[in-house]
Amino acid sequence: MDPEKFVTQAIMAITATLAKKGIDVTIDKVKELIANISKQNPSLRGQFNIDEVASKIQVTTGNVGRIAYNEETLARYLEIPIPDIATLNTNNIEMNVLYDHVRLETEFGEWLSEWGYKVQLGETLTGLRGIEYTPDVYGVLSTLHGQYEICISFVCDNPPNEDRVYSLLGKIEAYAEGKKSFDTGDIFIIISPNRFTQGAINAIALQNEQEHYYVFTLDGGDIYVLENSRSPSEQLDELRDKVREAEEQSKRAEGKRVLSQ
Repeated sequence: MDPEKFVTQAIMAITATLAKKGIDVTIDKVKELIANISKQNPSLRGQFNIDEVASKIQVTTGNVGRIAYNEETLARYLEIPIPDIATLNTNNIEMNVLYDHVRLETEFGEWLSEWGYKVQLGETLTGLRGIEYTPDVYGVLSTLHGQYEICISFVCDNPPNEDRVYSLLGKIEAYAEGKKSFDTGDIFIIISPNRFTQGAINAIALQNEQEHYYVFTLDGGDIYVLENSRSPSEQLDELRDKVREAEEQSKRAEGKRVLSQ
């Protein structure tokens, strides 16, 4: 994966959205934003030329009509409600969240495609009572045995925000209840480059035990393994191991419930 690609995409989401609102972002400000991303992610230092990336972003932003970024996309990248974009400026952006979200969304979107899924990014799904859930990465896999869905959401602040985790769990539950077909064999993953709090882990495990679809987390260690796998098939095996763990956890919980009756 190309870190320059992720940085460019992250900054473009900002400059394009602000440009559409009539707010000009100077090339010096673009350089400052790129420098801030590099400062908060030491692994990026020396990976690209800031001046060259800034110039490319500045030129591309000038042609706003051809840019796909909008407020909804930027809000998703920053993991904030869309109305909060109205008060957003270049000085109060969580650059580490923005970069990590863009990187993970791009990586998992490409990986799911390699694994045979038809992938959509930022696809809004409607659940029970009209509740909307927008997974960052949504994939559908068609097989001889049926059609299977996977929904992925990212929580990139450090530590991962528990309230966001609880909200995502509620929304996927509403989607599953409303659609009915999101059920056995389907997958919901909450992913963070950081360690989840114990409260979030417990809530995710509880939902996995109670629902027919699989619910589990991937954190920084899991992402490292996927990024350093030798092939898509090896990556897929890693994911299948996580699904099996979730399945076994659910079965153990069901066994306990039966014994207690």
